Amino acid sequence: MMRLAKEKAIEVLDAIRGQRVLVFGDIMLDEYLFGEVNRISPEAPVPIVRVMWEKWVLGGAANVASNLKVLGADPMLVGTIGNDNAGGRVRELLSKLGVDGSGLVQVPSHPTIIKTRVIGQHQQMLRIDREETGSLGAEIIEKLQNSVCKMIQNASAIVVSDYAKGAVGQQVINTIRERSNARQIPWIVDPKPANKNLYFGASAITPNTKELSELVTQSAKTDDEMLAAASRLIAELGLAALLVTRSEKGVALITPNNDGQPPWIIPTEAREVFDVSGAGDTVIAAFSAALAAKTSWLDAAMLANAAAGVVVGKMGTATTTPQEILDML
Repeated sequence: MMRLAKEKAIEVLDAIRGQRVLVFGDIMLDEYLFGEVNRISPEAPVPIVRVMWEKWVLGGAANVASNLKVLGADPMLVGTIGNDNAGGRVRELLSKLGVDGSGLVQVPSHPTIIKTRVIGQHQQMLRIDREETGSLGAEIIEKLQNSVCKMIQNASAIVVSDYAKGAVGQQVINTIRERSNARQIPWIVDPKPANKNLYFGASAITPNTKELSELVTQSAKTDDEMLAAASRLIAELGLAALLVTRSEKGVALITPNNDGQPPWIIPTEAREVFDVSGAGDTVIAAFSAALAAKTSWLDAAMLANAAAGVVVGKMGTATTTPQEILDML
């Protein structure tokens, strides 16, 4: 089985400690309402959830930053929040974690994105999304650019966490492309197919199988189909690598001509898949942190796969510690 040796994992995780990683993208607040279900509503054939407790965790790009911090890296977060209670809660959660949130830009016209999940009897029953994805305007885009320019000077890697909610646009991506090339540091994208043209020249992108299929408008279900789709996407976007997340199949790492080797198919490390919420955030966080520490593509991919194997066994949007990864290995 292709997996990171424990000794190598310790070496990589030690190298990650303190690496400064710039995270730019769509920031969200994930709200969880946990309750019990004992009866059906008399008003409609739906279950009644009696809420017992609730919790809030960082979502989207903020969850990537959270994962980086827990892994031992030093993330710097750039993105937008609203002038509202949810935005205040995002700042509070970042502050508790010790994540640099000085790059947050407040947008009065856009409320903070909230994803509310209703959990009854340990099962997700409903998700409610509150968001406004219209244009940000020139002034906000300029503020985002300024934050990126300031923080990129101290970064060893850049993550673009694109949920297609409006933060990730041409001007800021152009700045990231130019500055990362000038400083010769990797920039890695968690993509959305609608924004494909923005990612040209990225060091790597981390689509899931469905996103890969949509990015090249061809099937990517089998290993052969995935390799063909990945090779085409690498050529189209000029990528140095492509890390495909494949749910219960693990991940696949493909590079141009794959350095004369077959693609690296890395089986899942998960012992039990409980919830895949936010697993993509964990993958790109671990992958990028390892690359910031100048780890090889393959070792970075195997670390990301192991990290994902931990978080899918947890309820809701989650993170994983270095010790949890080592325990799994």
